[in-house]
Amino acid sequence: MNIEYPRAGSLTQELADAIEQDFSDFEKALYSYDYDTHDYGYQNWIDVDSFVDYFILNEFTQNYDAGYLSTYISKDIRGKYQMIVWDFNNACDNFYETTMDIQGFQMQDMPWQWMLTKDEDYDQRIIDRYHMWRETFLNDDYLVDYIDDVIAYLGDAVARNFEVWGYSFTEYRPLNPDSRNPSTYEEAVKQLKKFIYERGAWMDYNIEAVKQYGHPSFNKRYNH
Repeated sequence: MNIEYPRAGSLTQELADAIEQDFSDFEKALYSYDYDTHDYGYQNWIDVDSFVDYFILNEFTQNYDAGYLSTYISKDIRGKYQMIVWDFNNACDNFYETTMDIQGFQMQDMPWQWMLTKDEDYDQRIIDRYHMWRETFLNDDYLVDYIDDVIAYLGDAVARNFEVWGYSFTEYRPLNPDSRNPSTYEEAVKQLKKFIYERGAWMDYNIEAVKQYGHPSFNKRYNH
């Protein structure tokens, strides 16, 4: 863990020690046998909806760097820990090593989420908020319209950008197999929209399966 703020020039040893202790207390609560209790559990340390939304957004986009790499967490002095949505270069089937299977969940295996999803209430919150977001900002039509609106806003900047960086479509082809690499801007947009439709459809049909991660039979050694 690195402390990004306060910056080094303003970070005293006393404050660094306090941050370290506070973060340690949060993780001790999360990884304890009391992790889901009212008096001692994780909810006393975190903004639960923030962690739930983090799960949903990164699962919807299959951004599985989240939780391992480029992971940021913030906390107001008198507030609770909140997750920061960040770094989507490998999301939406843009992971260079292999084609991402449109099916399945993986966020439940990430640090912190591994314990949080053991709580049935947390899993139900994921399901409920997923359905809520699918009616608004994660709706297929909303997302596709947003993409089209951004393209319209960019206007001829798209062509000017291609004049400078267009060679990257032929010289820089990092995705395996090579057929996954788009050859034009339009093709890249089409791939993104296709991913949104297919991933959303799969999650709509399977989101209730998140309950399995908090089922008592799945977590016998964590039960009280």
